[in-house]
Amino acid sequence: MGGFLRQFGRGRTTELRARRERWRIVMAAGLLLLTSFALAQGQPPPNVAGGSSIPATQTPEQTKATVWQWKGLYVSRIEFQGVTFDKADRLPGELAQKAGEALDPEKVRASIRRLFASGRYRDIAVRGVRQQGGMVLIFAGTPRYFVGRVTIDGVKSERLVSLLEFATKLSPGTDFTESEVAAGKEGIEQILQQQGYYEPKVSSKTETDAANEQVNVTYTVTIGKQARIGEVIIVGTDVGLTPAEFRKKGKLKTGSKVNRDTTSNALSRLRKQYQKKDHLEATVTLQKQSYDASNDEVDYEFQVNEGPLVKVSVEGTKLSKSRLRLLVPIYEEGTIDNDLLNEGIHNIRDYLQQQGYFDAKVQVRVTGQEMSAENVVFSVDRGSKHKVVAVDLKGNHYFSDDLLRERMQVQKANLYQRSGRYSPTLVAADANAIKALYRANGFDEAKVTTQVRDADSAPNGVSVKKGQIRVIYTIEEGPQQTFGAVDLTGVDKSREQAVRALMNSRSGQPFSLVTLSGDRDTLLEYYLSKGFDQVKIEIRQQKETANPNKTDVALNVTEGQQVFVNKVLLSGIVHTRPSVVNEQILVHPEDPLNQTALLETQRNLYNIALFNEVVAAVQNPAGDAPEKNVLIQLTEAKRWNVTYGFGIEAQTGTPTSGTISEASCIQLHLNPCNVTQEGKAAVSPRVTLDVSRINLRGTDDSLTLHSAYGLLEQVAILTLQNPHFLGNPKWAGAISGGYSNVQDITTFASSTLQGDFRLTQKPQRKDTFIYDFQYRRVKVDPNSLQVSADLIPLLSQPVRVGGPGITWFHDTRSPSPLDAVKGTYSTIQMFLASSKFGSQTDFWKVDGSNATYYRFGHGKYVFARNTRIGYERAWGANPNIGNDACLGILLKTNPSCNAIPLPERLYAGGANSLRGFGINAAGPRDLQTGYPVGGTAAFVNTFEFRMPAPTLPYVGNNVSFVLFHDMGNVFQNPGDMFPSFLHLTQPDKQTCENVSGEVGTCNFNYFSHDVGLGARYKTPVGPIRLDFSYNLNPPIYPVIFVFSDSNHTTPYVGAASHFNFFFSIGQSF
Repeated sequence: MGGFLRQFGRGRTTELRARRERWRIVMAAGLLLLTSFALAQGQPPPNVAGGSSIPATQTPEQTKATVWQWKGLYVSRIEFQGVTFDKADRLPGELAQKAGEALDPEKVRASIRRLFASGRYRDIAVRGVRQQGGMVLIFAGTPRYFVGRVTIDGVKSERLVSLLEFATKLSPGTDFTESEVAAGKEGIEQILQQQGYYEPKVSSKTETDAANEQVNVTYTVTIGKQARIGEVIIVGTDVGLTPAEFRKKGKLKTGSKVNRDTTSNALSRLRKQYQKKDHLEATVTLQKQSYDASNDEVDYEFQVNEGPLVKVSVEGTKLSKSRLRLLVPIYEEGTIDNDLLNEGIHNIRDYLQQQGYFDAKVQVRVTGQEMSAENVVFSVDRGSKHKVVAVDLKGNHYFSDDLLRERMQVQKANLYQRSGRYSPTLVAADANAIKALYRANGFDEAKVTTQVRDADSAPNGVSVKKGQIRVIYTIEEGPQQTFGAVDLTGVDKSREQAVRALMNSRSGQPFSLVTLSGDRDTLLEYYLSKGFDQVKIEIRQQKETANPNKTDVALNVTEGQQVFVNKVLLSGIVHTRPSVVNEQILVHPEDPLNQTALLETQRNLYNIALFNEVVAAVQNPAGDAPEKNVLIQLTEAKRWNVTYGFGIEAQTGTPTSGTISEASCIQLHLNPCNVTQEGKAAVSPRVTLDVSRINLRGTDDSLTLHSAYGLLEQVAILTLQNPHFLGNPKWAGAISGGYSNVQDITTFASSTLQGDFRLTQKPQRKDTFIYDFQYRRVKVDPNSLQVSADLIPLLSQPVRVGGPGITWFHDTRSPSPLDAVKGTYSTIQMFLASSKFGSQTDFWKVDGSNATYYRFGHGKYVFARNTRIGYERAWGANPNIGNDACLGILLKTNPSCNAIPLPERLYAGGANSLRGFGINAAGPRDLQTGYPVGGTAAFVNTFEFRMPAPTLPYVGNNVSFVLFHDMGNVFQNPGDMFPSFLHLTQPDKQTCENVSGEVGTCNFNYFSHDVGLGARYKTPVGPIRLDFSYNLNPPIYPVIFVFSDSNHTTPYVGAASHFNFFFSIGQSF
């Protein structure tokens, strides 16, 4: 943010200075032109450039004659004094007066103008030295220096440093003057006073870098103590608040620190307070503020007048007070004038037209003016209610209906706008928009006529409650213009072929202003990338006389001076290796000065996350020099960074942490057990703490410790990140390791000790590939495991899982992942665990998802879909063979007997999955306890109908609503998934109800469906999401073990809940 403020201010300062320099150059050139007659007569020219002269200096050793009297004399060589030029510098070669030619005063004058216009001279003079057979021509002048690096020392706050840099108004690369250094000091003191520092000490020091023609400026600042709020004086006979109330409402507590927002916030709060009491014209102004150095306090004096009591009312219709405050701007502006009243009329009429009262009329009157109470009354005649039943387009052939409707404001009634949208003004605006579109594409004779049919009865003659409006737009397209001759002038022959190849305008093609303006923008971009920063392109078009349907086009290019990079002046590197920075720099000496590449360089340097501020500027921006220096000034970020946060999730199906498993309860004869298969509705708080160290060994490598602690999750992961693996910007490497303890399912809590080596490839913006090799030791807490008691010792054994994995992401969502309205998002994750890699279990897993987003209804509605399919398969011997809970057919029918470890199985359910279930609660269940145990196949499909945000009281248009439908399930075997697609109810339910045996029997092979309503509250970090779902077909399951009292257990049939809710942050997908 600081860099943005600094460069924004510098940009404005640069523009003003550039204008000043251009005027100075013009004035100098004008004075030089006045010398024409004098030079012709052999007289010296007048003064140029702020009082400096250009004398025709006499040479005491050689002759008494002046340079101007040596017209025609042979110039043997040209020398430069004061300003030096490298051999590669192009400027000397651009002078009109050449060495080896006769002296020509006209050419000398043009050479002086060229040198001064370059911006490198503050003043310039010319003299000559006579030699045998000729002369030496000397251009002598004072060099112009430019602002280099501006540094603020003595201030710790990075934000305050940025403000102070902005306050100096010194922009790197611009013309340097000593007076502006002093002005910068005053600017710093002024900003510090605004922040409450009234006794700062500011000193400045300049350091001249003659080799690079710049001056570095350092301000040393001692900010001193921050002042406190002192006395608050209230002036006015009609205040309406006691002094104590005034201080309290304005938050002007005695002894509080003063900052730049103290008074502005106080004024805003006090005005709102008066407005709440209907004193809409109350005035609160700060008359005076003074600093008391003896007490280090700031005293304030406010002028207050609460004004009359203003009552705003509406006649002829009902409007809530909150709605009225939104529609009538006098509430916000705090005054009553004709403009605001007319705006209120317009807003109320628009609101009524949105309700279907298209003929509504609104008037306003004000009574009680100049009295203690005023009344503002809006009189409304709503007229009859109407509904737009049709908006028809006729006669359009070139453009489709959909394309034209995107530009139209009149709309047919729909679910969101029950009466549609209509007014005569909107109809006329639509006709003009359609006509403008046609004419921009060569239909010069296009005409649009409109017809509005207003009926109070249906076509069958039956009267209707609402008038029915039908709007018809009739389009006469006429002939379309085509491109005739497409000429290109002013382009250098060496570039003409390349420039023409960039153009899309072709003779014979349909004429389009969009195409033509696109060509102009493309050519401008091309020239700017080649260093022509003063290029101008004019478009001329004219119809052919012989064929009026053809338009001849000419693009006239004025290329201007081509500018090259002289030096790249890099500064600010302290800990970072220069090679790391140089890899990101896209501008180099002797290259054309590419402004786009310079901006991309700045972006690249910010992206490596090593710098708080990156200033990329051109030295001498106002000058017309053929070569310029580029400044890249860096401010390194702190190498250590600590961030923390707090968050909550609320949902049904939350696992109960810290409880002993039901099977353990049975074995230990504990009662009650206080556990449930479906979890409970609960809030899950979580705190996070991240510690990072960047700029390791002077590179862009970083080391990060991520930790999180909550009721259901404890995580600590250490990651070494290399964002440019082996120097390749498209590859990143990472090594990580750590510990996690997570309970994201009611069945068990597991801990993982893991290590991972990962390579990330980003071949293009929309695609990302991750190649990793993982090792993890997974252990299930036996005291939390809610499965058959016989399986607890086996399923709670720690298991080492290791092998390679590949993940692919494809993201074309637009405009952003947080609020996508079009595009797709796809992921595929593959993992292989094998004993060949040291794993103690053998299986492979593929889990993929695809989301699409479609916008329709004039861009208001979004239809979003997400489909997930996952497969998992184990091989080798099943470790559960021989267990009592897995004997015989139970090895295949009891989901708990799956060979894959519990934490490695596929799960579904929760806020970002099947919302008809609690978190990870879908699919197969243990046949003794009824708890979910996951499976080896998963299918989840979600449809969301995302509606536009209506305008609501208090929250405005920040809340939108979603209708959704989820379907799918988790399956014990991959072969069970697709045959279950048409199973809308749980098959063989009667078997699930049999709880007479030691192990139950139940079939979970069906597709569960849920529907629901969600709300999204827009925030800068993403939407806050609240979803309510109803499961249309929840499963039932046998529960063999359960305590009902202290003496015995009673088996029963359990059932998942119909209702669920979820509260979280971010879209569901």
